[in-house]
Amino acid sequence: MKDLKKVIEEKMKDKEHPLNLEGHRLKTRRDFLSHGLISMSAFTWMPGVLSLISSNSARAQMMGCPQPVVNTKTPVIIFDLAGGANIPGSNVMAGGPGGQMDFLTDYQSLGLPPDFHPSRPGMVDTDLGLAFHGDSAMLRGIKGQTNAEVQSRIDGALFAASSSDDTGNNPLNPSYWLNRAGAEGGLSQIAGTRNSDSGGRSIAPMASINPALRPVQLNRPQDALELVNIGKLGELFNDNKAQRILKAIERMSEEKIMAFNQQALPDQIKSLVKCGYVGSQDLLGQYSADAIDASQDAMVNQAFNNLGDRDQRKTATVAKLVLDGHIGVGVIEKGGYDYHNRGRNTGEVRDQEAGELIGRVMTLANLKQKDVLIYVITDGGVVARQEIDDTADGRGKYVWSGDSGQRSSAYMLLYRHAGRAQLRNGIRQIGHYKQSGGVENSANPASNSSINLSKLITANYLALHGEEGRLAEVVGDNPFGNNLNSLLVFNPIR
Repeated sequence: MKDLKKVIEEKMKDKEHPLNLEGHRLKTRRDFLSHGLISMSAFTWMPGVLSLISSNSARAQMMGCPQPVVNTKTPVIIFDLAGGANIPGSNVMAGGPGGQMDFLTDYQSLGLPPDFHPSRPGMVDTDLGLAFHGDSAMLRGIKGQTNAEVQSRIDGALFAASSSDDTGNNPLNPSYWLNRAGAEGGLSQIAGTRNSDSGGRSIAPMASINPALRPVQLNRPQDALELVNIGKLGELFNDNKAQRILKAIERMSEEKIMAFNQQALPDQIKSLVKCGYVGSQDLLGQYSADAIDASQDAMVNQAFNNLGDRDQRKTATVAKLVLDGHIGVGVIEKGGYDYHNRGRNTGEVRDQEAGELIGRVMTLANLKQKDVLIYVITDGGVVARQEIDDTADGRGKYVWSGDSGQRSSAYMLLYRHAGRAQLRNGIRQIGHYKQSGGVENSANPASNSSINLSKLITANYLALHGEEGRLAEVVGDNPFGNNLNSLLVFNPIR
């Protein structure tokens, strides 16, 4: 251990060494990335490495070494449907102040002719707990990829909330807040299929963003393997010393990380040396190709039957890492949802595709015997005109004719392996719609605020674990005040 300490200190004195180029000590994630010392954000500078440190012996405790933190929170996957998809009415059942079953007089603007009104026989389906329209394309996709047993363990909620039309500037993505609320991963905290600060198209609220936790990009199994590429670290320490550093991997408490951040890099390394890598695990063995490669996972291949398909491949990659605990929050962007003026058939096909991906994730969760919360967002919405699409895929419904953020919404589905979660207030619709089909923007603070919607989703996540009282701590405030309980969907699930 003394040899390792001396090696590092010598490297720090070398002005031409990557650790100390031109007298500039590497401190930030950007510094380490630029010198190849970390790969993506799996190693978010030294705290990112140290967030994986395991020191669980009595000796380590006495020395104040970091202790492992076991993540017991529900993993989260966000589907970001880019372009302004339909969610309320033609997919998830939408109603007035009385909830989903408080049917509106006319669903024309939400794409449904009179023959498809939910009051007619067979036009409402509650097999997933959350009510869908009986001819919902998203529901067809979900049910086509799940069996009755899986469906019996699902429930969810619709959030009636307006958003801006077809723009990535809607702060609908609460991934950073969800991570702070406890959705944590062993390799990286957030992953997305798009190279953006949110991992998808819709942005994260600015107040939530932590640059050190910027999502890693995952679109294929190979991307997951690159998360554990140690880059130039292997060149700095020969004789397997890099592996010895990486052997010490677990999670530090936030207090320990903050204290550690205040140390200079040599002192940080000295702390590692002092702890002696006590009770460490072999990171490189734990995160071998067999462990993190979606294409080598038999359960993944059972749930996703065609990893040659781009959508299946990226969804499978993210879903595996999230469900296996390697990623806390996964964001999957799917494009093609600006489908107005293209006939009703285009929208029906796109919506079914989204449902199929959601259904495959639920099936994988069932196979792995894991819970998962799925949150579906879209930037805006669509409005229909009274023109029937008689093509096979149009299904005799009204065609989508334009953007309409007032007819937007988001919804969540919770798969609980132990059985369907219990409703807290007996409701599955938060907020409501006007008889015209538009969102009632005054229903609650999230109805006309994408930021507050992100906060409400975070509150509901916290409530799954009985921690809704932490909302202000996690997101900065509680815009719902004493009415928060009425906006929570489920009782704690564990």
